[in-house]
Amino acid sequence: MSTSTARIGLDIGGTATRIALVAATDVVDAVTISTPTSHTTAVTELRTAIESLLQRAARPIAGIGIGASGPIDRDGVIRNEDTLPALTGIDLPNALGAAFGVPVVVDNDAVTAALAEYRVGAGTGAAAMLLLTLGTGVGVAVVRRGAILRGGDGLHAEAGHITVPNGPAPCYCGRATCLEQTASRSGLQRRARAATGVPDLQELRRSATTDAAARRVLEDYGTRVGEGIIELATQYRPDRVVLGGSAATLLPAFADAMQQTVSAMTSAPVPEITGTALDDLGGAIGAALLTATEEQS
Repeated sequence: MSTSTARIGLDIGGTATRIALVAATDVVDAVTISTPTSHTTAVTELRTAIESLLQRAARPIAGIGIGASGPIDRDGVIRNEDTLPALTGIDLPNALGAAFGVPVVVDNDAVTAALAEYRVGAGTGAAAMLLLTLGTGVGVAVVRRGAILRGGDGLHAEAGHITVPNGPAPCYCGRATCLEQTASRSGLQRRARAATGVPDLQELRRSATTDAAARRVLEDYGTRVGEGIIELATQYRPDRVVLGGSAATLLPAFADAMQQTVSAMTSAPVPEITGTALDDLGGAIGAALLTATEEQS
């Protein structure tokens, strides 16, 4: 175990929150809790989970990093009524900073996952890495030459809401055919439930070996993910694409359809596509790394 300065990283998703105690890039300890659903108890729930990690490890920390589905404003306050209503509007940097006496940094969860993949995961060595997280929603981040690509205002672009063809339903973002609705784990589960009655992802994967309807759902999903990659690759021209999030665990089942779709692209070089090397804890590791990055900036 590393004796480097320890930091806490939180990866706050729509349904689950992963919290890791990280020294350098080594995970010392970790816990997963349900993402808070009550605005009044959200900070207490997060603080209690962090305290439990620190009590077990019996070591000080230098900072807390948080990745959450955006938008995130300049002050690190989550502004996401649609997927994180209980945490929207809460000043987590001040609330958790006061509780633990350390700096707290909040950024988009795709940013934190991308930092981890680029530095110690599947994106290592890429000139330009595009990360897609396929979870409750779709997160997108681009790392070029070690730096996160951001907008002119310094904030992270919500590229998971680009328009793609044949969306199943309108998105809360206002678009009728949105990548988040077609490529998210939630979208896959909706289509699986409608076509097969089986929303569980691993059961869907097992069923696909014998059930033509389940197989078609996964092939269609692969095509939709591939269409999203084409749109994003046309804009950002990455040499590597990394897929994370819970739906990426099914990559072997939809990879052929996705790759076939992307291989037809002529608007940009066809990138290498791979799954995450960090599994569920990548976002939390990246959030911890984010605190060290902020100190150096």
